[in-house]
Amino acid sequence: MSLTKQACLGLLLLAFNFSTVQAQVTKPDPANFDRFVTQVYTGSGADYIKPDTRRYVYMKELFEKRISYVKSDAEKLDLDSNLKLLSEVPMYNLYNPGLSRDSGFDPDRFNPFKYQFDFYAAKKLIYRIDGTEYLIVIAPQERKNQ
Repeated sequence: MSLTKQACLGLLLLAFNFSTVQAQVTKPDPANFDRFVTQVYTGSGADYIKPDTRRYVYMKELFEKRISYVKSDAEKLDLDSNLKLLSEVPMYNLYNPGLSRDSGFDPDRFNPFKYQFDFYAAKKLIYRIDGTEYLIVIAPQERKNQ
């Protein structure tokens, strides 16, 4: 990538991050966590994520602290064609083959566990929800110094 392209991309990301400061940010409702997990982890998957497992604790912390939904100006979002669309993220239907994509977006009903997001990424992930002014933002997992 040329320096000019890098500079333009950097300015675009800076402008995007600045514009989201004034945007409406919503966090998932913690009351939905168990229902969302149960919806995705059925059958043998239910044993994989029981409340007494480390995976359960990890997923709950992820849900409550690292995921947010940002409503922004659609015109500003249209400037960044580099955002991955939710429709491009595969479904996570290993334990529940009957899962289907949501037909619309409601922050109170959206189950992020239905999708194969890279929850272990070292950087912030941002996805645009097709046909809406919403973004899904997943903060990176905190790394513990060894």
